[in-house]
Formats: sequence, structure tokens, C-alpha cells
Amino acid sequence: MTEAGLAAFARHGYAKTTVDDVIRQAGTSRATFYRYFENKRALFHELSGDCFRELRALADRLGALRPEEDARARLRLFLADYDALHVRFSGVIRAWTDNVAPLDPELAKEADTAFVKLVTAFCGPIDAAGTTSDVPTELRAALLYVVVERIHFYARSQYSDIDIDRLHDTLAVMIQRAFFGGGVPTGSRLRIGGR
Repeated sequence: MTEAGLAAFARHGYAKTTVDDVIRQAGTSRATFYRYFENKRALFHELSGDCFRELRALADRLGALRPEEDARARLRLFLADYDALHVRFSGVIRAWTDNVAPLDPELAKEADTAFVKLVTAFCGPIDAAGTTSDVPTELRAALLYVVVERIHFYARSQYSDIDIDRLHDTLAVMIQRAFFGGGVPTGSRLRIGGR
């Protein structure tokens, strides 16, 4: 049922999705839907909680990243996983962004925890790089998170023709250079376009 909910929210948006859309997508009955969920909002909250748990798991993996030789490859894997999460939960994330489906207080607290954990996870590699800056680590980490989040949100929008694989290559290089103090091989070019 949750997979059907993800598909319906992605296709129609939260506001236009009906319980019947979810039922059709799942190939099931109203009785089955209501056995698990009180209404569409309850399904949305379940999916939001799943997304927050996956965000926290991503943060755990990111927190282990250190600016070493394979950091760029590991960072690229993190970006690909982050993108996959964006794709999987696209309808849920869009509902948060558009503020059409407010979260109940307990879930809002879980959201805060997930996003703070992601920002905090960026602090570890930034501190480990040992680069000097007048900007506090927490602020650099928050800015880095905003860059990663907004780039993926835009890259997956209907107005974008960005090649995601090239984007991840470029973003990994940019993050390593700007935030982790890593160099770039001579002659490498940053590219994100599809051409």
C-alpha cells in the first residue's frame, strides 16, 4: 500500500491524490486500505516517517566520510543515494515543500531530527579536512546541505535537462574542493549538462 501511495503522490501531488487513486495503484480494495490507514493523511504521515528514517540512515553513512583518497567516490555514492531517495519520495517531498500537507507535531519533530542529523553529518568531514575558515563549521555544513538539497530538487524538476550522473560527478568534485579541501586533477572540467 505504501508503494502505491508513493506512486500516487508522485503522479498527482498530495492535494489531488485521492484514496481511490491509491487503491487503483495498489490493485486492492477500500476495505484493505482502511484496514491499514485511517485516511490519506495517515498514509502520508507513514511515508514521511519512512523518508525521515532513510534520511537518518544516509546521515550515518555520510558522517563516516573523511577527506581521504576515496572520499570523492564515497561522496558520489552518497549523492546517488540522496538522489534515489528524492526520486522515491518525490511526491512526499513536494508536499512538504509546497506546505500542502502539514505534519503533526511528533512527525515535525522527527523531521527536524533528520535534517539536523544530515547537517551535523556534514560537519565531520569538514572538520576532518582541517581547512581554515572564518565561517563556523555548522554554518558551512548547513550551506552544503542546502546546496545538495536544492540541486537535487531542481535537477529532478520538469524544467531540468541536467544529466544526473554528470551532476553527481561535478558535485562530488565541487564539495571536495570547496568544503573538504581536496584538489582536482589537472585538466578536469566540471560539467553538469546533458551535452
